[in-house]
Amino acid sequence: MLNMANSVSDYIQCYQQACLLELRALKPGNVGYHSSGHGMSVEQFELSAQASAEPLFSKCNGVGERVLKAVKATRDAVADNTNLGIILLAAPIAETLIKSGYNQKLRDNLAKVLADLSIDDAKYCYQAIQLAMPGGMGEVGDQDISNEPSVTLLEAMRLSADKDRIGYQYTNTFSDIFEHNLPIYREYQQKWGSQEWAATAVFLSQWVRVPDSLIIRKKGLLKACEISDMIAPLANQVLASRDPTDHISGLLSLDSELKEVGINPGTTADITVATLFVAMLDGQA
Repeated sequence: MLNMANSVSDYIQCYQQACLLELRALKPGNVGYHSSGHGMSVEQFELSAQASAEPLFSKCNGVGERVLKAVKATRDAVADNTNLGIILLAAPIAETLIKSGYNQKLRDNLAKVLADLSIDDAKYCYQAIQLAMPGGMGEVGDQDISNEPSVTLLEAMRLSADKDRIGYQYTNTFSDIFEHNLPIYREYQQKWGSQEWAATAVFLSQWVRVPDSLIIRKKGLLKACEISDMIAPLANQVLASRDPTDHISGLLSLDSELKEVGINPGTTADITVATLFVAMLDGQA
């Protein structure tokens, strides 16, 4: 556990620790120390966390350049898209920390960073997304990722916010993280006395509450909603339990079932990392 972060080296450490803590959490359908999957290993995610950390907090001209530098570093390290969503969520926070430091006005300062996003930020991010080649993107018409953007990054995110939860964070000042997931993390860390299980609680509660964007892109909205409904009984049992370890076998069975049919709640995992990152900054994780 860190004290409140107050330097770039602290921010880097918080980011890396958040990435590794998320890997230690049992997250059905997603890669972690409990199991690999979807053609990716936990070692790739470890390398990605290490490779992307310093570029995220390096000297940059804004959020978009941070995203591009971090994605390039990740591709050099693992030659795969392991953390695009994490980087997209972490970069505005990193920009906020570099500009304003860490303080209790983090979300207010983040709102200013998001409001100031530029067309150049969008151009850098489009390059990063093209480099990462995430699955299930397809074509979306106006401001499609394969074209040169003519709007700011915030405006581009607004166009995708109704179907992409990362875009939603940009246009709602990271409301999932600050209004829902941080309170969940604090509650369950106190209740269960475990960072890893509190991270699992964030993951499960987010997924039950909001169908996963990656599943929506790959399988469609109806299927994503069906899967959130399907996992809800077990998730709610875990969240209501006094001891989450009573449900390890059920969570591992669900993990195997989801991976057998290629279901990966990747955006939910990315949002979990961003939540843990903010918790780490305040010394809460």
